[in-house]
Amino acid sequence: MKIRHRKGEAGFFLLELLVLAGILMASASALAVYHQSAALERENMLRVAAVYLAKQEFAELAALSREGRLAPGAYGWLGEEAPVREGVEFAVGAEVRASEGPNGWRADVVVSWPGHTGGRTASLQLEREWYEHETTG
Repeated sequence: MKIRHRKGEAGFFLLELLVLAGILMASASALAVYHQSAALERENMLRVAAVYLAKQEFAELAALSREGRLAPGAYGWLGEEAPVREGVEFAVGAEVRASEGPNGWRADVVVSWPGHTGGRTASLQLEREWYEHETTG
């Protein structure tokens, strides 16, 4: 018995499988890129939240300085509400030193949070120096 092939249909099934495999591979790679992009977007949001928390800590330290209640040493979170943003709990701490100039302060604020990429803790460190001017009246 002879098998007859119709003209133009030889290898048609193989071509369909190759096209389908290409489409599936492209879809899988697009999904992986999307997943990685979403993870990086979340990390970026958390980093921005950390910057705002550090700025708030600097503001609280400056307020203590204006009130004359700031002393060199380590400080924890000074804000009124817990440092939780985007459902993530942040750890905020500051190290305060007297600056070389008169009535000057230098503070290093470290904000850390559980990192989602690699399972490590992510952190951000900012420093600021300011001077309190005495007013005479």
